[in-house]
Amino acid sequence: MQKPNVDDSLTLLTDGGKTEAIVIDVLDNPATEEGVLLKVMTRGSFEQGQQVWIVDRDRSKVGATVEKVLKQTVDREVTLSTVLPA
Repeated sequence: MQKPNVDDSLTLLTDGGKTEAIVIDVLDNPATEEGVLLKVMTRGSFEQGQQVWIVDRDRSKVGATVEKVLKQTVDREVTLSTVLPA
């Protein structure tokens, strides 16, 4: 999986099923050397500390942890931390 860009579409897989997300920011994660923080806008129920999967176009999956959730109307701004494979 390549590092996504702003406005890229992602599929997130949670215990509640699949949901689509739009990337609104991509940052280096200062807590881990190869880590990435992805801020996405999505719908659905998310909690800090929750484990989710980011599903790539080729159906490969990368695990991520929900770091922060901000509710804005129906959509939520969710910050995910992950380490993307090289």
